[in-house]
Amino acid sequence: MEYMSTEIRSAREAMTIFKILGIKEVTTMRQRKNGTQVFELPIQQMWQTLNPKPIRFACYKSGYVRNVSPYNSSAYQINQTKIVPSGYKDWTRTERKLIPSWEERLIYLAKFIIKNYYQKPTYLISDYAIKCLKEAYYEQNKTGLPFGDDIQVIINGHRYNLS
Repeated sequence: MEYMSTEIRSAREAMTIFKILGIKEVTTMRQRKNGTQVFELPIQQMWQTLNPKPIRFACYKSGYVRNVSPYNSSAYQINQTKIVPSGYKDWTRTERKLIPSWEERLIYLAKFIIKNYYQKPTYLISDYAIKCLKEAYYEQNKTGLPFGDDIQVIINGHRYNLS
């Protein structure tokens, strides 16, 4: 995957990578009218509530690229930053680098997603967390696991028994 993250040169290549990775565009008509594109990853984030939430990113006409996933309290910017003088004494402040063209935003987003969600372990699950998930499932459903009582899962090279 490292090859893809450094060799994306066009929006067409970025869209091809999105298609290969199962990333789909979920832009609404209103967003499209405003010049925004939203993409959803095929992986989901799960918190303590055990409700999986989709991971979404948006590219805005203004030059921002943001994570707009429903589990965030507000969208957060993933644009690179730069240090600029604040205009007050010797102080500085941080600003986001806006990405001017649609094609550059799409390429930036593709590289960001590959680097942060496909090249390194995204979810590290401890034995304790797996035990808690299993207990919560049993608590809610009062039955066995939906796939039988004996199952093994390998996460990041470690084998976990969910029986």
